[in-house]
Amino acid sequence: MSMVRIAVASTPLTATLDEAVPAAVAAVAEAGRLGVRIVCLPETGLPGHRSQARPVADVSQAALDEALREVAEAARRARVVTIVGVERPTPAGREILSVVIGADGTRLGEQAKTQIDPSEEPNYVAGTGRRVFTAAGVTFGIAICHEGFRYPEISRSLVLGGAQIVFAPHYVTTEDGSLPERWCDPSNPYNEKALMLRALENTVYVAAANVAGPDQGSVTGIIDPDGRLVVSVPYGIEGVVAGDLDLDRASRHLALRWAPGRNTVASSSGVPP
Repeated sequence: MSMVRIAVASTPLTATLDEAVPAAVAAVAEAGRLGVRIVCLPETGLPGHRSQARPVADVSQAALDEALREVAEAARRARVVTIVGVERPTPAGREILSVVIGADGTRLGEQAKTQIDPSEEPNYVAGTGRRVFTAAGVTFGIAICHEGFRYPEISRSLVLGGAQIVFAPHYVTTEDGSLPERWCDPSNPYNEKALMLRALENTVYVAAANVAGPDQGSVTGIIDPDGRLVVSVPYGIEGVVAGDLDLDRASRHLALRWAPGRNTVASSSGVPP
């Protein structure tokens, strides 16, 4: 049995770095107190997601870099690998990133969001590239919000690349402003069902981190390879929750059985397109 303790965090919805950095640092510190090896924070925690009602002012790359340095120092103090959401200004527009910081505070790399929800297009642009990371004895990938919910191919590609855990930082709210009462309730937004399916169809763990708030639309929690919710932060509550994962259960069995050569779609003439 190969065990690893990880955590996911529900941080508050912020609109400035002055709000966002202390919230991220506090979550990392709590993860350290819980004795975890890896913690994942929500999408675009620095400075905050621009789909919210409050305006989020433009933030310079220099200011974002300084914010990341503060979070990296918190990761170093806590000795926790940290996945933190941030935006990146580019000539084409703002990209959404998840930056991976090592337990020694060094930057291990980043994952850009490559599929942007149509509703996000006024504020963000898609990045490119897909990778897996190995840290704390675990191989993992990151599928950010919409791309993990609507594009199962992304999670499958990460698992085929070796990922035992797919981290899913996201920002999801309910349309009517209500708060879910139960995991995967039929009345909840569809997103939790998608998280469950990404775990089931790939035989891996999925660790999801959503922003806390009165209209939080999906879970901050860890789903096991059988699609069961292992641990979670209560809906609407800021906090960090840890789970002990048996990596032997993250066999990737169903992902590895995928046989694309047997599933080529033929055209109406019977000739592959």
